[in-house]
Amino acid sequence: MAPAKINMIDGRKDLLNSKKCISILLIITMLFLSCDDFQSEQSLTKEQIQHVHQFVGELNRSLEKFEFDFIKKVWSHTLFKRKIGKLDNIGHDVFNHVYETTVKGVVTNLNLNLINKVKHSGATLKHIKTNIMDTYAEVTYLLIEEGYYHFTKYRIDLYNGKPYLSDIYSFKDNQWFSSSMREIVLLNTKYTAFSTNRHEANKALEAYQHAINNSDYEYAFAALNQIPESHQITNEFKIAKINTAALINDSLLLKTIDEENNLEEGNSIYIDYLISFYLMDSILKEEVNARIQKEIGISKFLLDSLNTQNLVWN
Repeated sequence: MAPAKINMIDGRKDLLNSKKCISILLIITMLFLSCDDFQSEQSLTKEQIQHVHQFVGELNRSLEKFEFDFIKKVWSHTLFKRKIGKLDNIGHDVFNHVYETTVKGVVTNLNLNLINKVKHSGATLKHIKTNIMDTYAEVTYLLIEEGYYHFTKYRIDLYNGKPYLSDIYSFKDNQWFSSSMREIVLLNTKYTAFSTNRHEANKALEAYQHAINNSDYEYAFAALNQIPESHQITNEFKIAKINTAALINDSLLLKTIDEENNLEEGNSIYIDYLISFYLMDSILKEEVNARIQKEIGISKFLLDSLNTQNLVWN
């Protein structure tokens, strides 16, 4: 792509929120074995589909009324943990400890944030779509706040005949949070706490976060590039590099986009959005808008409204 100019809006610093997601690699330093342990699933029946729609209606009402207890109650930690897979005895104890002390709180805060943003920050929450898959369902929300918007998609599974929220989808990474955790689990199985790669990755991540907190973007960018390739397993690293480069200079931004843009296999929808945002590429932006409508389920009218207001997907 050869853009005429680069987007220079002040939102560059606010887009640099990837440090919150990258820190998951520092938080989850587990050492255990993991493999699939999913029971065979059957297609949802008409009655179960009806239960799902009723459940979504109750969820919507609870969000509108700021009922924190409801979303806490309907999130199934049991179903989420099952997606990680089998563990040996030591690994099982370690995983449960880390999940109960750290990850569980992260997930709870993500859920409650939908209510907190509306109740305390004047944000608007909209139910975008309920999608019935073969063996499960999905429900997607749009959170609109000053200058920005954000999509949240939950997976709904039935457990003992009742619908529960069981996973959160990352459009930035193009996968469910449980899958990202699994990759991190396998990574920490391969590279132990005594390995050079693990040590270098943690050191570089800490340096990156310290530099970001001190607005030293050049040092932050250099730190990101010190992270071993073996540990750059999620798109959050690509996003962090692009956003950080945008805060340094346009030349570095163009170079970074060229390096991180996967033309052969394609990018996640968010990375393409980010590239079109910075490069102001109208053709790519049209393609991205079409993908957002198709993959996320937002109407053209609503998406056009967000774009007309110059809101940024964060």
